[in-house]
Amino acid sequence: MKKIIFLAHDPGGYDVVFPVAENFQRESCAADFYCIGPAANLNPLYKITPDELLKKIKYQLDYRKITGLVTGTSWGSYAELQAIAACKQAGVPTVAILDYWSNYKTRFVCSSGETIYPDYYIVMDQLAREEAIQDGIPQTIIKVLGHPGLDKYITKQISTNNPGRDFKKALFLSQPLSALYGEKLGYTEQQALYDCANVLTRHNCVLHVKFHPKDEVSFQQCYAEMAVSGNLFDIIPEYDLIIGMSTMGLLHAVLMGVPAISYQPNLRESDMCITNKLGLTKCANSLQELELQLALMSSHDINSCNELSQKLIWLDGHSTNRVAAFIREVFI
Repeated sequence: MKKIIFLAHDPGGYDVVFPVAENFQRESCAADFYCIGPAANLNPLYKITPDELLKKIKYQLDYRKITGLVTGTSWGSYAELQAIAACKQAGVPTVAILDYWSNYKTRFVCSSGETIYPDYYIVMDQLAREEAIQDGIPQTIIKVLGHPGLDKYITKQISTNNPGRDFKKALFLSQPLSALYGEKLGYTEQQALYDCANVLTRHNCVLHVKFHPKDEVSFQQCYAEMAVSGNLFDIIPEYDLIIGMSTMGLLHAVLMGVPAISYQPNLRESDMCITNKLGLTKCANSLQELELQLALMSSHDINSCNELSQKLIWLDGHSTNRVAAFIREVFI
C-alpha cells in the first residue's frame, strides 16, 4: 500500500505538519509521520534519526510505496531537503509547509549551496506570498492556504478585554537568534532577556523564561532558576504579559488575548516579527520604549486581531482542513 510521508524537524515545522498528518490519520488515510531533531523531543512517539529516515524513504521509493512527501521548512538540518530531492528524482510529488514569515529561500539551500524546492510551497497568507516572491521563490510553486499551527490558538481565543491591568507575572520567549544571525540584528537573545529582567524587576513583576530547544546550553544555565517548560498553548494563559523578539509565540499570545511586546533593542535589520508587521504589536527598540509600552499597556486595551479577521485567510481557523484537502487533491 502506498503512503504519504509527513516529516518535521524544527518545532515550527512540527506545528504546521503534525495537525495535517493527524487529519489524514483520523480519516484512516495511509500516512506515516516522522520527527527528527528538535521535533522528536516534542513527540517522541514518532522519533527517528535522520539516517534511519533517509534509508526508510529510499527503500520505500525503490519499491514505489510513497505517494507523496510533506515536510516543514527547517534551518540547521538538511534531512528534509534530502528527502525532497530523493522524492523528486523518483517522480514523487513533494509539499513543504511554511511556519513563519521569514527566510523564505534560505530554508531550501543545502550545504553545497544548491537550492532544492518542493513541487508546492504552502504559505499562510498574501503577505508571505509577496515576501517569498521578493526573496526569489518561484511564484508558480506557491499556494496560499493558511497556517495549520494556528488553528488551535484561534479556536481557544481566551477573552481578556479588560482595559488596564497590573503585570505581576511575565514570560520571555527566547529564540537562538545569535546562532542564526550573530551580531547582525544589532542585539542578541542574551541582551534582550537581560534588559527585560532588569526592567520588569523594577515593576515588581516576576519574569519567567521559555527557552528554545536550540538555545545555547550556557545561556539556559545562566537563567535556569527562571526557566519554565511546557507547551505554549498551555502556559501562555498563565501569564499577564508575553515578551519576545520575533517569535511566533507573540502571535500565539495575541490570538489568545494575552498582552504581548516585541523587544528588539538597537534593531539594525528589517523587522521580522509578524505581530509587528500586522500592526498587532509595536517593536520596542530601546529600554525607554519598552518602559513606555509597559506603561501604555497598563492603562489601555490590549492587542486585538479583530480588524484583521477579514483580511487573513488563517484567521478562520480552518487552515488544517484546507491544507489537507489540497494534499489529497495532489497526492491521491
